Amino acid sequence: MMMDSSPRSPMPRYHQIYVALRHQIVSGLYDRCGLPPELRLMEQYQVARVTVRRAIIELVREGMVYRRPGQGTFVKLDHPSRAEMEPSIQGPLDSLIASAAQTTVRMLAYGLEPCPADAAAGLSLAEGQKALRVMGLRCHQGKPASLITTYLPAHMAPLLTPHDLDQQQPMLSLLEQGGIRIGDAEQLLSSCAADAVSAPLLEEPVGAALLSVVRVVRDIDGYPVQWLRGLYRPHCHAYRMALTRVGEATAWVWLAGDITASVR
Repeated sequence: MMMDSSPRSPMPRYHQIYVALRHQIVSGLYDRCGLPPELRLMEQYQVARVTVRRAIIELVREGMVYRRPGQGTFVKLDHPSRAEMEPSIQGPLDSLIASAAQTTVRMLAYGLEPCPADAAAGLSLAEGQKALRVMGLRCHQGKPASLITTYLPAHMAPLLTPHDLDQQQPMLSLLEQGGIRIGDAEQLLSSCAADAVSAPLLEEPVGAALLSVVRVVRDIDGYPVQWLRGLYRPHCHAYRMALTRVGEATAWVWLAGDITASVR
């Protein structure tokens, strides 16, 4: 989630961090590991410790997290905000990627291949360096809905066997089971035209408009562990976003709250 770092922003920095962390918690990012340490959050958001602590205090007051002295801050997995997200494809991180009850994924490609320039840049690899490439077609009610291509550093290949992926297990869950501690991610949403590869798989004409999602996922130490590009048929997906008006009379802004997505 992008934050407004402008000094004139009507939204306090601690509240921006609170909103960003809340989105990540609701999306399930910190299920198995606690929130990043305060020092890491200070570095990530370029703020003082008091700002980070105030954001965490807001999460504690809301009942979304709890603190263990000397151990860190952890998510309350039974918080109602998490239950609200479960029926649909959920959260800003996994909104268009995570499994839904009516969707299945068919694996189209798996293997070590030279990494293209965009994926290599996201993974901090040299262009052409070998990386694990996984391509899957997600279908909803028997119709293609999205085409997802993922690149991961080659040494992670043993954590993602074709058998496990065929069992419809989420890729990040498999990485976590293998000892990778997922930290944060950056995601870019844009549009693109269906090409000669994606068009027939998605049952769209070449040149049709698609929604493109590019995401880089990092571990808790900041190392990239996954580069993902998803291509989506726009008429198959819908977003619903709760907005809250914040600020002062001369500088009102709309703040995004819970985001849900559905496949239709």
